[in-house]
Amino acid sequence: MARRIKLYESEGKTSIYIDAEIRGNGDLQLSGQDLGEGPSEFFGDSDYEYWLTVSKEYKDDVLLLLIEKLYGESSTAVSRFRGLLESKGIPCEFHSH
Repeated sequence: MARRIKLYESEGKTSIYIDAEIRGNGDLQLSGQDLGEGPSEFFGDSDYEYWLTVSKEYKDDVLLLLIEKLYGESSTAVSRFRGLLESKGIPCEFHSH
């Protein structure tokens, strides 16, 4: 089952919509659609669609890169990441001794 989140939405003379999705086959895909003046000027069509796909074999690499980008060099990385998961209702286990 595919899961999707909206990353960006802006409406105006050029409207832009960008989503991230885990596709049914497990691939990660970011996709966008630009509508209006911008695409008309550059491409001669009022609709421009684009996407970037990372195969499921590399999703774990992407996950680690994003965690490094967000929490790297932070002494509070574990608690901040735990807080993010909890705020989104994502179950996790924390252990200490």
